[in-house]
Amino acid sequence: MTLEIKQLFDLFETSEKLKVTKRWLNTKSMREKESSADHSWNLAFLTFMTAEELKLDINVLKSVKIALVHDLVEALAGDTDYSLIAFGIKTSKEKRSMELSAIQEIEKIAPKKSGHELAELWQEYEEGETKEAKFVKALDKIEGINHMLCKGYKCFDHPELIAPYPRKAVLDFPPLIPMYQELLERLKPEFEKKGWEWKQEYEIDIKDDIK
Repeated sequence: MTLEIKQLFDLFETSEKLKVTKRWLNTKSMREKESSADHSWNLAFLTFMTAEELKLDINVLKSVKIALVHDLVEALAGDTDYSLIAFGIKTSKEKRSMELSAIQEIEKIAPKKSGHELAELWQEYEEGETKEAKFVKALDKIEGINHMLCKGYKCFDHPELIAPYPRKAVLDFPPLIPMYQELLERLKPEFEKKGWEWKQEYEIDIKDDIK
């Protein structure tokens, strides 16, 4: 047995933890929590399906890899709920520090070449400069809200965080604006069922929002 194979199994032991790393921990109304592995798989699925259907000019394989790796750090650092950042309970800097330590540890565990690639893919997603990173980041936000949508209004918590959540990331990757518009159309009836006002500021207008 080679050293690389042993290291692969060490890495797989770490990635296995994603199956039990729960998301939405601070969304009390969402009683059934998904795992980071659930989310990452679904994001990877959305990534290649969306890229193919919209005929996007991107590297699809690389995008799928980014989708699968983007939350790998949560196997060691856990998930930091978006609401904690939004309400100032934790800072983005604190989250970044924990996750940076996690990806460095994962890179050490993995075989040298694979570990380097994992770290580079994660860093690319975090920096959000490439087409692929912007695409996956926008889809990540859409997937998160779509998860809530599929669970239904009973799991909704803070209206001001839900509908606008994907906006910035989607505007950084305009080809996904039609998907965001569809998501908003599907959210409206759920807000009404919840008894929440659907505000004009939740809408997205291509002419006004794209600069």
